[in-house]
Order: sequence, then C-alpha cells, then structure tokens
Amino acid sequence: AFPHAAMAALTELLGQKEENSWRIMLMTMLISQPALAEQVIPWLSTPAVAVLKSCQQQLTQPSNHASADLLPAVVVSPPWLSKKKKSPIPVLDLAPLGIEPICYLTEEISNQLLAKYIWYSKYITVSHEESTTNLLARMGFQRRIAGTYIKAPEAVVEAWLNEDYSTLLSEFKVFHSPTGHYWQLGILTTLPLEKAVKAWNALTLSPHTDTEYAMLHFGLKGLPGLVNSLARYPQEALPITNYFAASELAPAVARAFNKLKTLRENARSWLLKYPEHALTGLLPAALGKAGEAQDNARAALRMLTENGHQPLLQEIARRYNQPEVTDAVNALLALDPLDNHPTKIPTLPAFYQPSLWTRPVLKANAQSLPDSALLHLGEMLRFPQEEALYPGLLQVKDVCSADSLAGFAWDLFTAWQTAGAPSKESWAFTALGVLGNDDTARKLTPLIRAWPGESQHKRATVGLDILAAIGSDIALMQLNGIAQKLKFKALQERAKEKIADIAESRELTVAELEDRLAPDLGLDDNGSLLLDFGPRQFTVSFDETLKPFVRDVSGSRLKDLPKPNKSDDETRANDAVNRYKLLKKDARTIAAQQVARLESAMCLRRRWSLENFQLFLVEHPLVRHLTRRLIWGVYSAENQLLACFRVAEDNSYSTADDDLFTLPEGDISIGTPHVLEISPTDAAAFGQLFADYELLPPFRQLDRNSYALTEAERNASELTRWAGRKCPSGRVMGLANKGWIKGEPQDGGWIGWMIKPLGRWSLIMEIDEGFAVGMSPAELSAEQLLSKLWLWEGKAESYGWGSNSTQEAQFSVLDAITASELINDIEALFE
Repeated sequence: AFPHAAMAALTELLGQKEENSWRIMLMTMLISQPALAEQVIPWLSTPAVAVLKSCQQQLTQPSNHASADLLPAVVVSPPWLSKKKKSPIPVLDLAPLGIEPICYLTEEISNQLLAKYIWYSKYITVSHEESTTNLLARMGFQRRIAGTYIKAPEAVVEAWLNEDYSTLLSEFKVFHSPTGHYWQLGILTTLPLEKAVKAWNALTLSPHTDTEYAMLHFGLKGLPGLVNSLARYPQEALPITNYFAASELAPAVARAFNKLKTLRENARSWLLKYPEHALTGLLPAALGKAGEAQDNARAALRMLTENGHQPLLQEIARRYNQPEVTDAVNALLALDPLDNHPTKIPTLPAFYQPSLWTRPVLKANAQSLPDSALLHLGEMLRFPQEEALYPGLLQVKDVCSADSLAGFAWDLFTAWQTAGAPSKESWAFTALGVLGNDDTARKLTPLIRAWPGESQHKRATVGLDILAAIGSDIALMQLNGIAQKLKFKALQERAKEKIADIAESRELTVAELEDRLAPDLGLDDNGSLLLDFGPRQFTVSFDETLKPFVRDVSGSRLKDLPKPNKSDDETRANDAVNRYKLLKKDARTIAAQQVARLESAMCLRRRWSLENFQLFLVEHPLVRHLTRRLIWGVYSAENQLLACFRVAEDNSYSTADDDLFTLPEGDISIGTPHVLEISPTDAAAFGQLFADYELLPPFRQLDRNSYALTEAERNASELTRWAGRKCPSGRVMGLANKGWIKGEPQDGGWIGWMIKPLGRWSLIMEIDEGFAVGMSPAELSAEQLLSKLWLWEGKAESYGWGSNSTQEAQFSVLDAITASELINDIEALFE
C-alpha cells in the first residue's frame, strides 16, 4: 500500500543520507499514522530501522519546554490577542500644507539619462506637415482589424484640438475595448511645451508609457503627470521620481515603501532624501481615517523618525497652528511599538508544523519554546517587516540561541518549499533573513545560484535580499561571490547593486567594502588554525590560491588531514574534521574573489592608506597569505612609485635584498605596482627573492605581459591590429571575468558587442556573429569575428544602437597601464 511504501522509502533514504525534509515528512507520517511503523519494520534494513526508532523516540520523549515566566511576554500573551484598545489618536481631516517642489535634474544628469534614448528621440520626431490623425495614431489611437489600420475618428481629433482630455480618455478606452491599450506619451515631447504638458498631466490618468523620457523634458511642469504615473507604474516611475522633491509624490512613495517589497529600498531612499516634503505630504493620511493610506503613511513616518527626523515631524505639526494636530503627533510617537501589528491575524498555513522542526531554545538554560510560543512566533514572522523588525521578534532573538533559531527558520523554509512554495506565504522564505546565520547563508547560496535556471529569477532575487539581511561576513561574502561570477547575468547585476547599496549605506566605495567583507574564517592572529585531535594536533595554512593545507607538529606538509584513529579523542577529532571541511568549503568560495580583487586593484591603480593597508591586508588572518606573495609599492601624493617592498612572515617589511624596510614619512599611500612601474633591477631582485623563499604569486605580477600602443594608435579612436581576426567564442564570453560586460540585448535578444568600462570612457568590441541572451556555451558558434574595437566617450551602461558615434575618443586619453591591460585582454583571446 502507498503509505507503507512511502514510510519504508523515507526511512531507507534517511538510512543512507540525512536530509531534513525527508525526516520531517517521515515524522509527519508517524504522527498521523503511528501504527504503520511496526508494520513496515520487517521490510527495513538495519540502518533504516535505527532511523525509524530515533524518530519515534523524538516524538515520545518528555518535553523540556521553558515555563511561561521564562519566555518573552510577546509569545505568552501577544498584544494582538488582547482586547483592542481604543486608539488614543483622534481622526483629523487635514489638508496638506504647502511646500515648494524642487527639481534636482541638472543638465549633466539629464544628458546622461537621455543618452539611452537617442534612437527613440529620432523615431518620435514629428514633422510640421504631419496630420493630427497620424499624430494620434502614433500616440496609440490606432488598431488593426482584419489587416486594416483603423485610426482615430473625427470626434477624437476635435477633442485633441480643443484640449478636451476627458473626452480623449473615455474615447481611448472605448476605441481599444475590450483588450485595452496604453498611450505612448514620449511623442508629446516633440510638441510645443504648453500643449505637451497639459496633455501629459491629463492623459497619465490612463495607461501610458515613457514616464522617464517625458519628465526629463517637462521637469516640474509635468509634476501632476508624474504623480499619476507613480501611482500607476511605481516600478517605472520611481527612478525619475528620485530627482523630484514634492509633497504630492509622498503618498505613492509611502505605498511603495510599505507594500512593494522590490521597491522598498528605492522608496526609502526618496523618503530619506526629501524628509520635509515627505512628512508634509504624509501627515494628513497618518492622522486621517484608518485604511491603507494611513498604514502606508505611518510606516513611512516610523522609518523617518527612527532615522532622526522626529523633530522635523513635530515642527511640521506645529505649522498647522492647531493644538490637536500637535497632540495627535505626540500620541502617534508615543505608541507602544508592540502595538504596531496588523489588525487581522490570518490563520497560519497547513505546512506550519513547528512541533516537527528544530525548536528554538533559550540561551540561559537550553529549554525549548513550547508549541503555543511557536504559534505566536509564526504569526510575528508573518507581519510585514518594514524599516525595522517587529519588536517582538527582537525579544525572541535576544533570549534564544542563534543556531536554534536558524535551524527553526530553515525547517520552516523547507516546509514551504515542500508545500510548493506558495507565493502568498513567502514570509516563510524571508524569515531566513530574520533568523538565519552563517550556515543559512552557506545552504541558501547554491539554491540562489540555481533558481534562475529553473525559471525562479524572482525567488533568487529575494534570496539576495535575504543574504543582505543576514548581513554577517559569511553572508555578504556569499552575496559578493554571486556579484563577481554567475552565469545568469540579470541576477549577477542585481547582486552587484546590492553590494553597491550596502557600500553606499556605509559611506564606502565597493572596493573599500570588499576590504571589509573578507572573512577571517575563524583563523588566529597568525593566520592559521589548530586542529586538535587530543593526542595529535595539526595546523592549517594556505597556499598562493588560498587553498588550505595541513602540517603536523614537525611542520611537515601533509597530503590531507589524517583520519581519526583509536588513540584520538573522538569528540575533539570529529569536531576538528568537521571544522576543516567547513573551512575548505568557505575557502573555495572566497579564494577567487580575493585574488581577483587584488589583481583588479593592481590594474586599476588602487591605493590604500597606511592604516587600511596594515588592517585589511597585512594583519588580516586570511588575506595576509596573499599579501605576503606580492610586491608592494609606496606612492607619493602625486601617485608616483617611490619604492617597492614585500611583507615578511612576521609582518615586517623588507627590500629586494631582504633588508628591513621602513616606510617613509609624509603623504604616502600603498598599492600593488604594475610591472610597467617596477624597474628591471627591482623586478629581477624581487623575483629571485621570491624564488628563494619558494613563494608563488596569486596572479602574474612580475612576469605579466605588458604592451604599448603605437603612436598612430594613440592618436586614433579605433584599434585595427586585430580587425578581421577570429577567436574562440568561449574566450569572448570569458571576458566577463575580466571586468567586461555584455552589450545591451537587441531584437530577439541578440548581443553584438562587449564593453570594457573605463570610467568616463568605454572600449567597444563589436563581434560577429555575436550571441543571444540565455544562450548556453554549446549553442554558440565556435568562433567570433572581431569586427571593430573602438573607444567611446560615455559610460558603458549608456551605450547601445543609436548612441552618438561622434563621441569617439582617442586612445591617448588612457594611461599606459590601462592601455597595456586592454591589449592584454584582447591578445589573450588569440593565444
């Protein structure tokens, strides 16, 4: 019978491999059909019987639950179950106060944003002779029926000429009934400004396109239309909204912050950027009648007050010159944070079976949370998490061990997946960001990397948010690893954005953040790790690629960590073996990142202050193993190399002759010198010194290929030395690992160029026949023809068909090291 076979199969599988989801399924069956166990035992192998017995014992063993007096009050008698208190805040009918809107679009910013619309601006040009009917057709008043194009009737033309936009909106809806359609409002920018703005502000009440393009032309005159557009299309309109401070925009931004998870950070940024306009626009709704508008406004107000804007809120309240407004704001600020929960608490889903999962235990005595407390924990995890966690969750995190909470969250996530991952219960997924730890990040990252290939890009994107929410060194290391390398480029770009956001929030560059993201992996101050078997000890060290290896007490390098034997302390030895396995796993993740960032620092001529060099490179327990294998340079304030040195085993500095080196005083910085900067004498001497110490570099430094542009090439905007040559397609794809990015996909997803960002400039490599989005290596043509290589004055993300080719730049704008590395990249395609 099915249940017998299912129970037998689960126990046999668990007898071969421990898998938490299988164990939970087995325990669920034991609860619902306990008699099956004895019936299937005769079928089972010895390991499977042991598994079954252990599960039965787990279900029947006496509980060690904590008593109510030891638990946080929020999981004993939660406020949402108490009788609803009458709100101390009166409902007020307030009009928004007036505050002048401001547009922060400069000419430079507008030109940068408009660069991607160059082709579109040519497409929408309207001639003076064009009829109104044709204009309306291009704006969307056109349908194809039975092969014939039907255009706007005369009544619509008359309404347009008379600026009767109410009629236009209703006629447009009828014209495209029942399927519906949208206005293409970018064309309005070609009309006289007064006429265009009137139409924009009115027609945006209907479905439409081209919000950013229109607002780049209309500025504050188009603000009413932007308000309409933001309410209808927050994802498309929020980016351009970031340049407008206006109280009218605040309600829609607050909704995005409170309701739209994918837009929360963008909305938060706007609210914090324009707090006075935001608070002015939101206060009426926050003190108004209950409903979604009040919820959104109060969520945004809480975030703003938590970020230091409480005095500004109280000042805006006083501007009303009404005591009841000031009193209401003070009452709002005095609300108990625990009362900030949803009015309706829905029943938890059927897959929420916490009695089968890892139970959170108290730090104080290792007693577990009882079922009633787990019920309320699940309810809290379901609450919308805004700027800060619901305070009740913080109370649970304060008293429970982090590992047990992480185990509970992973079991919850597993149950959600087993139930088909229902989107309306995605809180069971995001709970990993609330309760997860380093181990959560390690287990989640492979899933994130795989999900886009399983048509789960959105879930993978949420996974990135979870890694950022966990926020530990290991979690951010995993996030940065995805940002550095992933075959699914859309997700990789999203990971890069997350890293950039984290860096910005800490007022760091991405490179400076990466210094701080390098985890120490639990190594000691000497950069090593002792593995204690009891009678035997072994020491972990690292090679030039950060691959760990072990030495015995005599210092001899071993092939691998020995297996424990009978004379070893069993507990210590097993702990040491597991610790080494975890170390190797983490080192594999981080090694390529660290090597790549130091090589990139050399090519980009990055410099460190003395303090940061010492802290993040010399003394860092893990990175020091790379630092000691490279030559370092002292640079003047003018970025001129003054001297070279190496870092010795004792963290002292030495010259090429192995003499003690003292850093000079003054305004200096430290960097990794490129071979073009190192004198032949120093290069030879350091090369011999590294050979004597048997130190292999993590990447090519002294023996790096170096190249130079010819005088003719320096004065040209195109390099022709490789024109017409073919190279393997895989190597072109591999340029992504050297900082190149794929061009913007065109019709059919075709990509015909690669771009190397160079700050103000971009190197454009046009290829034939190119490749398509999502194309696997097996689908690529064997070779690519390098048809053109030229320098464009503009940022890489702005380049596409229609970009102004007159923005070509001469290669003389590049320094010698940048030019050498670019040539090196291209030469490697043909090796």
